[in-house]
This record gives sequence, C-alpha cells and structure tokens, in this order.
Amino acid sequence: MATILRWSFVIALLFATTAEAQQTINGCLIKRKTSCPGVSLSGANLTKSNLSGADLAGADMSDADLSGSKIMETNLIKANLSNANLSGANLSETYLTSANLSHANLAKADLSQSTLPDANLRESNLAGANLSLANLKGSDLTGANAKGAVFIMTSMVHANLTRVDLTEATLVGADLRNAILESAIFCKTAMPDRSINNSGCPK
Repeated sequence: MATILRWSFVIALLFATTAEAQQTINGCLIKRKTSCPGVSLSGANLTKSNLSGADLAGADMSDADLSGSKIMETNLIKANLSNANLSGANLSETYLTSANLSHANLAKADLSQSTLPDANLRESNLAGANLSLANLKGSDLTGANAKGAVFIMTSMVHANLTRVDLTEATLVGADLRNAILESAIFCKTAMPDRSINNSGCPK
C-alpha cells in the first residue's frame, strides 16, 4: 500500500511540474496549436518552447528568446521577430510572410520549406541555417550573415542579397532570377549550377 501511495505521489508531482512548465504571457498559453494572434511576447524567455501549429500572426516577439524551440507549421505572418534569438530553432514549414526578422539570430535554425516572401531579414544571422525549399521571394536579406547556410532549391526571386556573406553557403538549384547581388560575398560558395564561386575570397 505504501508503495502505491509513493508512486501516486510521484505521478501527481510530475503532472504538477508539467502544468507549471506551461507559462501564460499576456493571456497566451505557450503550447502547441495555441491561438494568440497579435499577442505581445516581446522580450519573453521562451527557450525550448513548443509552439508548433500555433497561430501567432502579427504577434510582437521582438527580443524574445526562442532558442531551441519547435515552431513548425506555425502562423507567424506579419509577426515582429526583430532581434529575437531563434538559434537552433525548428521553423520548418512555417508561415513568415512579411515577418520582421531583422537582426534576428537564426544560426543553425531549420527554415526548410518555410514561406518568407517579402520578409525582412536585414542584418540577420543565418549562419549554418537550413533554408532548403524555402520561399524567399522578394525578401530583404541586406547585410545578413549566411555563412554555411543551405539554400538548396530555394526561391530567391527578386530577393535583396546586398552585402550578404555567402561564404561556404550552398545555393544548388536556387532560383536567383532578378535577385540583387550587389557586394554579396562569394567564397567557396556552391552556386545554383553547382559551380564553386571563389570571387570574394581574401586575396
């Protein structure tokens, strides 16, 4: 009997810990498939959160820490993620149309198959990020650090890649029609046709 009571206590404690782990910020319960369009999560500590399938369209998540979080298939259309820490986050198949990701840290993030048309990625850190099969049509990546980033089969039509550092990046199969490449840095860069561009390597 004592053993059963002991295990019941342990199970109850585990459930209580899980419940406490789900935080609520400005009325938004941080969990999968939550619906909080337009909510302010600015500066929030959301490290390793699971927001997959959530509706966060138009949300203010500027300066938030979302490192290591799961944000797959999430609606972040027109969301403000400027200066947010999204390093190592999984944002695959996420909707980021017209989102503000300027100065965001997306190092080693997974953005594969995500839609980012007209997104603002100015001065963002995309080092080692995976953007394969993503839609970056008309997006602004001016001054972004894309060292080692993967853009396999990515649509970058009309994208602004001014001063983007593409050192050791992979652009195989990417669509760069009408993209602005002024002062972009190419060094050990795998181009759409699989050729290697070393034109920007230090002499």
